[in-house]
Amino acid sequence: MVDAERQAIEVRKNMARLRAAREAKEAADEAVRLALPAPALKKRSKKPTR
Repeated sequence: MVDAERQAIEVRKNMARLRAAREAKEAADEAVRLALPAPALKKRSKKPTR
């Protein structure tokens, strides 16, 4: 019983650590995305005439 509780605590700690790492990565990715200029829209190529 004590072992199961200890394992549950370890799992929750690990999940919190992973969540923090993911949120930090998402924030960094968002900062990079905002720093870069918006991608230019591609112009449609004209279809060749037959």
